[in-house]
Amino acid sequence: MAVKRIRKYGADVLRKKSLSVKDISEKTIKLIQNLEDTLKKSRGVGLSAPQLGVLERVFIANDPDTKKIIKIINPEIVEIEEFEIDLEGCLSFPGVYFSIKRPAKITITGWTPRGKKIIIPAKGLLARCFAHEHDHLNGTLIIDYASEEEKKHYSL
Repeated sequence: MAVKRIRKYGADVLRKKSLSVKDISEKTIKLIQNLEDTLKKSRGVGLSAPQLGVLERVFIANDPDTKKIIKIINPEIVEIEEFEIDLEGCLSFPGVYFSIKRPAKITITGWTPRGKKIIIPAKGLLARCFAHEHDHLNGTLIIDYASEEEKKHYSL
């Protein structure tokens, strides 16, 4: 497949709500492979379809424990527990980090590229990544959580 260009802050596609995937087609599989290739090249933690300019409810995340890439189609957050504040960046905001309150534990459901229903409980960095990437599918960005002071610091 291919490494694709990651859309940066200001791109209209990042503010739009993604559409559910109706059929897991070859197009969907190719999108997931492009997400994986692009994530590996960028050395990020997660990446969503809108960041590649595609408004579909698909994202991938690096599991820090298993070192495997989790691929989720039509993800839904079904449970959130506890919260923590930590610095968070985004491949669409290179070099920018904000203090963001996110779930410390999260459970997400969705579908694998093979059409299998999955339920994934996550904690720590993976929980943060799931929440972050899920936000992308709804047009929400890290700057939406930033204080006015943080926004001034980065001139955003």
